[in-house]
Amino acid sequence: MQCDRIALFLLFCVACGKAAPNASPPAGGDGDGDVADGANQGPDGGGGAGPVEPPPSIDPVEPVWLAEAVGARVKSPNQRMRFTAGLPFRILADGNDPRAYQCPPGHPPYVCPDSSMRFFVDGTAVGTVPPDPANHNLWELRLPAGLPAGDHTITVRFTPHGAPAVDGLVPIYITVDPPPQKPVVELAQDLVLAGTTNLDWSGVFVKGNGHTVTSAPGYAGKVIIRDSFVTGLAGFDNKIGLRVTTTGAVDITGSTFEATAPLQLAVNGTAPITLRNNEFRANNFVTYVSADPERSPILDLSGNTSGAKSMQGNNVAAGIVRITGMAGWQIGGLRDSQSNVFIGPRCVLALVDSPGAVIQGNYLHHDYYGGFSQGFNLRLDNRSNALAEHNVIRDSSWPLQSFGGEFRYNLMLNSGHDFVRSLQSNTKFHHNILAHAQAPQSGYDGALLLFTGEQGIAFDNNTVDAGGSTARFDGAALSLAPGVSLSSLRNNVFTQFSNVTWAGRALIAGTKTESSGGPRVASADYNAFHNPLATNTAHYLPGLVANTAGPHDVSADPAFDPAVPQLPARIDEGSLWRRTYGVSHLLRYYRALYTPRPGSPLIDAGDPTDGPGADIGAIGAGTPHASDRFGTVMQP
Repeated sequence: MQCDRIALFLLFCVACGKAAPNASPPAGGDGDGDVADGANQGPDGGGGAGPVEPPPSIDPVEPVWLAEAVGARVKSPNQRMRFTAGLPFRILADGNDPRAYQCPPGHPPYVCPDSSMRFFVDGTAVGTVPPDPANHNLWELRLPAGLPAGDHTITVRFTPHGAPAVDGLVPIYITVDPPPQKPVVELAQDLVLAGTTNLDWSGVFVKGNGHTVTSAPGYAGKVIIRDSFVTGLAGFDNKIGLRVTTTGAVDITGSTFEATAPLQLAVNGTAPITLRNNEFRANNFVTYVSADPERSPILDLSGNTSGAKSMQGNNVAAGIVRITGMAGWQIGGLRDSQSNVFIGPRCVLALVDSPGAVIQGNYLHHDYYGGFSQGFNLRLDNRSNALAEHNVIRDSSWPLQSFGGEFRYNLMLNSGHDFVRSLQSNTKFHHNILAHAQAPQSGYDGALLLFTGEQGIAFDNNTVDAGGSTARFDGAALSLAPGVSLSSLRNNVFTQFSNVTWAGRALIAGTKTESSGGPRVASADYNAFHNPLATNTAHYLPGLVANTAGPHDVSADPAFDPAVPQLPARIDEGSLWRRTYGVSHLLRYYRALYTPRPGSPLIDAGDPTDGPGADIGAIGAGTPHASDRFGTVMQP
């Protein structure tokens, strides 16, 4: 069905209270009395009544990437990104070659002497690169002199091994601006910060000329970068542009970082950290190693400061934002202006030993197709106790890894192996949509893979759409290794799965080799299954559920929008990047797609112990229920 012919459905109002719109609920809360109670309801409020317009179609949406076919695409930059005339520019591409295995050395990365990627700007070839012998599917062209000012179109053409060349899937449209008209700060040598002297770049154009900024031991000054344009710190290939340890405040606001090396900041004591409304562009000097996800941070934050820490309204087009050892971050918020938008290669949010983070309303897209293995997207290692809600998390091998706390009202699109790879014990995972909108990329280990002895996981009121005949998801919905325990598995929808190829042939399964298993699920009931492609697959692995499995389960068509499963995902990322279309609108659109239509067996059919109006799945209809908040909270 053409996307612009999708029937538009009215959303159903949700009973709401009067909490402050921007209050931050505590991590790990029970979902009662949080900020969602104060969300506006209506056509402009992110949810509630009113028709839901589909996403804009200003730029072409890529067709489904087929792993078994020759293909090519521009990986970076993405649609409608902006750059600056004369600054170094880089283009990355994906090339898929099913015959590459015939080339030496007999394992990835393959080096086919007749393969190449050709890059074009405005239809004119600007360079051709051969396979990278050290990195599988890393096709990169660097233009040291950059591009002239104006609008430009980027395309690629891939020559695979022993087959005709193919054009990239869609063109990429970018704009190159003249250099900013600001007072110039030009570094003639490396800058070392000492004492309490502040680094104050306010309203300036910083030209690093390949130099770096570091700090002397005991540095206590502030780092202030406001309304500035920063370029030329250090260079490519594992260099760091700014490496500072301080007990002073950090305020980086309204600034652009382009053609510059990554930043490392360690902040100790009680100083606050503010990162707001900045842009980290796609041509920054991030180092990509296709098999090593740890090698590509653009922003590395650490320290022990107890001060307030916030990251809001930033655009990140390349590299990891990594936070280590810092508790209590506010990342994003409940308005589109507070969303952090990550779109690009290795665009990852990673928190290590950083408990109590509130992660809200962000768009996280690790551009992953065709390579860059060992990928993750939102990763919280060791201690976390986080709250993650109202985010869009798109692509990578494992979009969510090692999360602990409460994960609710999020949209997850696509996975290479699993949507979720391990959780921390006692995590609550509820009212999320997990939807495949791609062809198979690799072996599926289960939509949810738990294998590290997790205890007390609650997986309730989620909608898992495995993508039907295009995605061919032939793994389990939940894969639970011995030693794992779920306290609750209720009110979920599992739909569009293919026949599970594992020994147990069950959607709620153990490991791949288990044909039966000991009890790992305390209670499983009121779940819905609709999988026309999985007629030889059971709902539950024998013995996995401690009591009777699913006495009130539903086996029927959930009656979602006819466009479900929507392949490919209809998202105009250029509009998201420019912030003319926000996360609030995207969540509303997916709410409309997955709202059960009248007569659906999901409506008011959830576990009655959850109260009147409890539904099956992430989205409710019929009698309003207080926990039915997907797509109704974020505000433009």
